[in-house]
Amino acid sequence: MQTPQTQRRHEKKRLKLRLKAIPELVWIWILFAGTILAMPFGFAARWIGLRREHKLRLLMKSRGRLMTWRQFLDAMHERGGTCIEERFSPKGPVRFWWTPENVYRESPYEIIDWFTMRKGRRAEPFIRWCRERYTNAESGSAVLVETWGVTKKEIYALWSECRSDASTARWVEVAPPEIVPRRPGQ
Repeated sequence: MQTPQTQRRHEKKRLKLRLKAIPELVWIWILFAGTILAMPFGFAARWIGLRREHKLRLLMKSRGRLMTWRQFLDAMHERGGTCIEERFSPKGPVRFWWTPENVYRESPYEIIDWFTMRKGRRAEPFIRWCRERYTNAESGSAVLVETWGVTKKEIYALWSECRSDASTARWVEVAPPEIVPRRPGQ
């Protein structure tokens, strides 16, 4: 049997539980609204990135600096050279460039791995040299490789082939200058 005093205590507990739930419900609605609002921005950012890559492909094609994946494979197997993998982030975008030169032999700078390259300025001279000499849309000499429809498995097969000492083809990963941390005052 409940007394009026215990009944009041139970009502107070229920009220406290309801009051505790209100901020949680507010947060759920805020997160839901944030998700709904963020989706168009995500789509817009993706569209802008794809548009930028498309414009670059058109520019390279107009300058005779665009090749298909098949042409790239043939060039790597017959003439060797270097595949320059220009990686903007671990998730992409990734651009593949081909040059008949051996970048490892030509580079006046130390070449380090991509993860180290993108975090600090130690590799900045190599990154800038590589951009100016090979991957610059205006003055570079490397040819952009069209990779639309190419599977990661095919790319990995060529990458592992280039790591062999018997191969005349080489592979180098480069962080683009746009993602390298800026010096203070720049």
